Amino acid sequence: MRVAFLSRWKVAVAAVWLLHLGGLAPGWAAQAGIRVGVVDVQQVLNQSQKGIAMKQKLDQERVARQRELDVRQQEVMKLQAEFEKQAPLLSEQAKRERSEALQRKVRDIRRIAEDANRDFDKRVREAEVDITREIMAVVLEYGKDQGFTVVLERSTLVYAAPSVDITAEVIKRYDAKQK
Repeated sequence: MRVAFLSRWKVAVAAVWLLHLGGLAPGWAAQAGIRVGVVDVQQVLNQSQKGIAMKQKLDQERVARQRELDVRQQEVMKLQAEFEKQAPLLSEQAKRERSEALQRKVRDIRRIAEDANRDFDKRVREAEVDITREIMAVVLEYGKDQGFTVVLERSTLVYAAPSVDITAEVIKRYDAKQK
């Protein structure tokens, strides 16, 4: 964990240093050929056509799973209501057996819900990793095409001037590649 922190810290310090050089000595930075760009990958993920489509698809899947769980929960609630109505008429052994059966159903539903949530979270992470990999390839290509010395990810920065933000251009290029 400490290594990851130090790595992020080094990237942030290098980014601030480059931005500082560009801000304090624009003539020198221009003469040296330093060109810095900043991209917000999360914004590209959220605003690109493929990112929006992925989120819609996953939301539809989540809603369908939730409906399925709701139906199961309603079944258990019906069984619980029936049990409560019939409880005064049942023997102790019948009450215990029905109560245990209801508890098993509740545990099963809880387990199914937890498994579904874990599976859904995994699918979301995998989809985001796949799209992020594609976005990074577009950022790399755009950076080379436009002659950037370095392109930094916004989440690692404290501040970047709006003039160095290339996020909108990356979204356009990414969307164009998907067609």
